[in-house]
Amino acid sequence: MKKHFKKSAALFMAASMAAVSLMGCNSSAKNADTSAAAQSSAGAEDRSAGKPATGGEPVTLRFSWWGSDSRHKALLAVIEAYEKKNPNVKIEAEYQGYDGYYEKIMTTLSSNTAPDIIQLSKEWLPDIQGAKHYLADLSTLPVDLSTLKDRLLEIAGTYNGEPNVFPCTVGGSVIYVNTDFAKQYGIDLSKSYTWDEIKELGKSIHEQDSDAYLMTADADMLNRLFVQPYLAQKTGKPLIDEETYAMNFSEEDAAEAFRNIVDLYETNTLEPFGEAATFAGQADQNNKWINGKIGMIVDYTGSAPKYIASIDSPLDVISMPVTSDAKCSGVAYSGDRGFAVNDNSEHKEDAAKFLDFLMNDPESISICKTDVGYCPTKQSDDILIAAGVVSEIQKKGVEISEPNSYTNNMISGNTELEVTRKDLIQEVVYGDITPEEAAKELTEQYQTILDELKANK
Repeated sequence: MKKHFKKSAALFMAASMAAVSLMGCNSSAKNADTSAAAQSSAGAEDRSAGKPATGGEPVTLRFSWWGSDSRHKALLAVIEAYEKKNPNVKIEAEYQGYDGYYEKIMTTLSSNTAPDIIQLSKEWLPDIQGAKHYLADLSTLPVDLSTLKDRLLEIAGTYNGEPNVFPCTVGGSVIYVNTDFAKQYGIDLSKSYTWDEIKELGKSIHEQDSDAYLMTADADMLNRLFVQPYLAQKTGKPLIDEETYAMNFSEEDAAEAFRNIVDLYETNTLEPFGEAATFAGQADQNNKWINGKIGMIVDYTGSAPKYIASIDSPLDVISMPVTSDAKCSGVAYSGDRGFAVNDNSEHKEDAAKFLDFLMNDPESISICKTDVGYCPTKQSDDILIAAGVVSEIQKKGVEISEPNSYTNNMISGNTELEVTRKDLIQEVVYGDITPEEAAKELTEQYQTILDELKANK
């Protein structure tokens, strides 16, 4: 795995250095949930969680995350609240959109200039912890992991039996729907759609209005929310078997998934790729979506607040489209991201105390609402439902994303595999290669990558 990390870091170094200079210098885990919670609960008795610190040596922490404006505002407010309670602590915020964030973090970790607290995707854990012990064992630090919902730590924050990430959300993926658009075109929101039915619907809508499209998607969305779910629907499994490092899908499955993307564009179901790319990572700001010319967006349940805020029309959610022979919904129900502590931080204890405040303190939960993530802890549900701030749309989205879902594994989210698939998707979209050619190249490249990963595990 060290070879893989070095290759990834070298690949992204040039792109990352600009971001770094601007900053001024970011398995098997069956027993981890229980043991981590027990150790953390024991540690919680010895600390003064939630109590204001009136003195102490001055401490400066760096905190890095990605997200939308609503997430930025929420986390900045949490920082302000924590600093008021702990006047000796200064927290420097380093935040941006998703694009380029992974590259920045990989570079700063390898150069030992990473922030003290880092937002991460759970799928990056093999890249990071498989190379070196870059992330701290949270069960040894003053952060209470026992508050997390059942199995969430195990499936979303643990690597090689060690809890490294405190998940900040739980949920899956859904289709966000502009209900006024749906009424205009007679879309039945009470039914679940197949991909073929979605394409028929999209074709009909565009024929009625050449400026209107049923959906939009950027390259990342096509990769993670169209092709990956399609392959999971075909097999009922994650892309890769984490024990054998073998692909769970066939070349024929991959060709079908790529063909589905081509069909979505040929039927004008999807807005032209070049137009959607203008709003990469910011689909909620797409002018056609805002102006009611796009009716649906496939995205994660954690994105509900930004879509609710982006349009005047009422919003609804429906379940993901599926293949006619789907073995599961294709939804990876879990917590896809969270917060970690840099194991090389000079202030790990202080970083962990802030992380505990961020995720477990009622004041922080009330500030964040669902802008940072959807209710990963038992108490966050109680607090936000009682306060009336959990939206019915997001609650419904989480509820409908769980049935017939599957649990993804970390090897399936390996970054090199992700980049390979994303690159091939774009080649298919631009017509540079056929779906069949892309499928052949995908399986060949995957096999090479998986052989190397297996040899270095």
